[in-house]
Amino acid sequence: MKNTERMAHLGAVIVLAMAGCARPAAPTVDARAAHETQRFPTFPARPRATAGAAFTQRWSDGRAEMSGYRATVNRYGELRPAEVMLLYVTEPMNRRTWIKDDDVRGDDRVGVLKLNASLKFQTGVYPYSVLTSVFAPVDRWRDEPFAPVKISLSVQEWCGHVFHAVWPGDDRFASQVMSYFASEGETREDVPTPAGALYEDALLLQLRELDGPFAHGAPWHGAIVPSLWNIRRAHRPLRPVDATITRAESTLDGVPVTRFELRYGDYVRTFDVEREGDRRVLAWHGSDGDDARLIRTARLPYWQLNHNGDERQRESFGLAAEGR
Repeated sequence: MKNTERMAHLGAVIVLAMAGCARPAAPTVDARAAHETQRFPTFPARPRATAGAAFTQRWSDGRAEMSGYRATVNRYGELRPAEVMLLYVTEPMNRRTWIKDDDVRGDDRVGVLKLNASLKFQTGVYPYSVLTSVFAPVDRWRDEPFAPVKISLSVQEWCGHVFHAVWPGDDRFASQVMSYFASEGETREDVPTPAGALYEDALLLQLRELDGPFAHGAPWHGAIVPSLWNIRRAHRPLRPVDATITRAESTLDGVPVTRFELRYGDYVRTFDVEREGDRRVLAWHGSDGDDARLIRTARLPYWQLNHNGDERQRESFGLAAEGR
C-alpha cells in the first residue's frame, strides 16, 4: 500500500472510531424508510387538544420524577421481596419511528411522557431484572389522555432474556417478541382491538389524572390489553380482554386517595392515587399477591448523576445506595 493510500486508510479508520463514541448521526432517508416498513398502526394527523398549562409547567422543568417502592412479586408460585422504581420524564419522539429523537422537528415531533417501571427481585440463586417502558403523548391524540403509542418490556435473568414491544393503534396493535424460548422465537403480529381499548401498563400514567380525569371521572368498561409482564409470566398470547375500572374515595395512612379497581377475568388490581398535590401512585395490590408501597419521591436530572459518589442520591427516592 502506497503512503498516500495508507494515510487515507488510517484517516478513515480514525473517523469510524470517533463515530463510535460521538452522538449518533441523524437517520438517513433509507433508514427512516426501513423503520416505516414495520407498519406501525395508523396515528392521527393532529391532536384533539394540547396539554394543559399546569401540566406543561410542572413537567417541563428539565427533571424526572423518581419514586422508589417496597414491593412483593409473585414468581414461580411464590412471593418474593422486590424493588420497584417508577421514573417519569418528558421527551420528544419521532412519529415515523417512535424512537426518542432530540433533533426531530415539525409535525414528526411528538412530546411524550415516558414511564420506565423497573422491577428487580431474586429467585433462589438467580436475579430478575424487568423494565417496562410506556410512551404516551402529552397532547391528547385519542379520547383518553396519555393513550400510549409504544410499550416495551425487557426481562433479563440467568436463563436468558426476552424483549416484547407493542405499538397501539385505533383498531389494532402491532406486537413484536424476541425470545430465547424456542416455542416463542422471534415473532411479529397485528392483533385487532375494539375501539377505545386501554393498556394495563399505561394505567400507572393515566390513573394519575395529571391533565384531566380518567374516563371523564366515571367508571370505565371496555377492552384492555393486559400487562406485558403478566403475560410474560403466564406465557400466554397477548390479547385484549373485557375489563372494568371503578373508582372510590378512600384514605391510605391518613392521605386522601382515589382507589381505582381494575377487574378482568378472576384478576383484580387496585391502585391508590393521591387526590391532591403531585397525584402520585402511593400503592397498588394485585389478587396474585403482587404489592407495592411508595417509600419516597425525588425530582432529579438522573442522567447527570452518573459519577462515583452519586449513588448516594438513590436514598432521596427511597432506594439503598448500591455498592456499599
